[in-house]
Amino acid sequence: MRVVGDGGGRDARLEARTHWRAGSVSDRSWISAIDRNSGRLRSRLANELIETTDFSKEGAITVRERAEPDRSASVAEAVLRLVWLPPSAASLTVLARPPLPVVWSTVRDDPGAVLLLLRRPSSDSSRPSFLTRMQDPAFLDEAVRLLDSPGEEAVDWDAPAVRPIYQTALSLATLARDYAVKTVGCDPDEAWACGLLAPLGWLGVCAAVPAAAAACLADPEFARRPARTQRRHWSLDQSALARRLARRWRLPEWLRTVIGCLHLPAELARTFGPDLALLRCVRHAVEQTRDVGLALGLNDGPTKACCSAIQRDEPVKVWRSPYQTPLLRDLLVLGAENRRLSEVAHSTFLEREIDELHQAVEEQTSAEDARLRAGKLAALAEFAAGAGHEINNPLAVISGQAQYLLAHANDWFPGESERPRKALHTIIGQTHRIHGLLRNLMLFARPATPRPVWFDLPSLLAETASSLGELAEPRGVRIEVGRNPDRLAVFADVEQVRIALTCLIRNAIEAAPAESWARVGVVEPVSDTVIEVAVEDGGSGPDPAQRPALFDPFYSGRAAGRGLGLGLPVAWRLTRQQGGDVRLDTTRPGGPTRFILSLPRIPPLEAERAA
Repeated sequence: MRVVGDGGGRDARLEARTHWRAGSVSDRSWISAIDRNSGRLRSRLANELIETTDFSKEGAITVRERAEPDRSASVAEAVLRLVWLPPSAASLTVLARPPLPVVWSTVRDDPGAVLLLLRRPSSDSSRPSFLTRMQDPAFLDEAVRLLDSPGEEAVDWDAPAVRPIYQTALSLATLARDYAVKTVGCDPDEAWACGLLAPLGWLGVCAAVPAAAAACLADPEFARRPARTQRRHWSLDQSALARRLARRWRLPEWLRTVIGCLHLPAELARTFGPDLALLRCVRHAVEQTRDVGLALGLNDGPTKACCSAIQRDEPVKVWRSPYQTPLLRDLLVLGAENRRLSEVAHSTFLEREIDELHQAVEEQTSAEDARLRAGKLAALAEFAAGAGHEINNPLAVISGQAQYLLAHANDWFPGESERPRKALHTIIGQTHRIHGLLRNLMLFARPATPRPVWFDLPSLLAETASSLGELAEPRGVRIEVGRNPDRLAVFADVEQVRIALTCLIRNAIEAAPAESWARVGVVEPVSDTVIEVAVEDGGSGPDPAQRPALFDPFYSGRAAGRGLGLGLPVAWRLTRQQGGDVRLDTTRPGGPTRFILSLPRIPPLEAERAA
């Protein structure tokens, strides 16, 4: 700075020149007044820029410059003080509307809107789509919170100082998205966001100190050494600013790693764990824009002189500040509330769909079990039919010959009458046992068609319990018939119900310990739709591991040789023939072992129609 006066110091003429490091900045008035009486120069920024001295000689004022402060550090500090990049009022208005796919295509050109959608809580590691992000009211709440604490102004991306940088970001986004469309496993919308925000450091400088961005871009040294030039103008280069802003603004990990590794060699970038597909898309876009001089030094290599912009056939946007738009805050609050209301309805719909899905899975599982059991029964029926024919014929011969020998034992075994008789009785008994096994097997596999009639259930229970007295007495098990209604008419196949009850009571007698009990009775109160009969015993009951196989043929929870394993399956099969069921009652922990046989209670009129 030079101040020149006339010989007497009166009518002094001031000539002031101030210089930025990158060139002259003529639109700032650094000098405000001269105090001729004291011979000192005053300025708005005199304490930062200049130091004055007294008149050295008559008619002249000599002024020496102070050491200029580091303006680049103040640029970086201003960028890192940004709490957000405010979207335009038009973008926020569109985002407040219902979240449709067209909304994303409308706001994706606005870096501030894209950054607002990508801000997530630090603990959220999910990777939702942009449509899902727009359905979340949290980003609108965040916009309202930031609008309530104004600190930045929205950037006019059409301003001459920042337009080349913005156009470069749009070009990167377009090229990255187009490349992602051809790449397997890469989301085009995420590629767009990575391309648009790849120059995040530049975008931050444009928002905080637009003149500093223009000065760096106009520096002749920028084409050869972009990163060094950025550090000289801003104190930090674009990559360092981008990494810091991405962390401060809680951007997702997949975006932070991509924009933070663009300047690194490919092999070194891999060690930071970026999404390699997205990284390839953005690197491809950077290389293409670099060839036309729009790379902005993103990969720290030399670039051509920066041209003004890539031509884009798009309507001109009006970048109006959201702070100066009346009722915009109210619109955002209303949009967030509408999303919450729709979220409740959507949650109810999803819960209903989940319930229906679970029900469908249960029905499918039940149907699969029924089909599997039907297949087993069909195979078992074929086996029983073949075995009954092939085994019964030689079995009848064996039994007949044994009976013939037994009838002539006195003639043929005169000296050993007892031993042969005992052996022949054993042979005949075992043939009867095998014959009973085959009969029960056929009864389970191919039961006869039910012939329902009316009968009195309490009378049938008493008869069945009495018929098994001979089995229970040697074991020391007493059979009890519970208190039943005087009469209870049931419409079913009485013989099949009798066999089912016999199987259940026999199972109770065999499972009860010595000197214990077995009980049978009608469960009261009797409902209008179903009649239940409980068969209990004093045993410990089946183990939890045995319960799934209780009704499988030939499965027995007792020791080998103690049972055929067909009692419960036959009872279940014949009861299902009547439209009922047999199940183990597990609702009484610590109580006696209890099986429930249920039969449908059919009104007389329907029974007549069924008959």
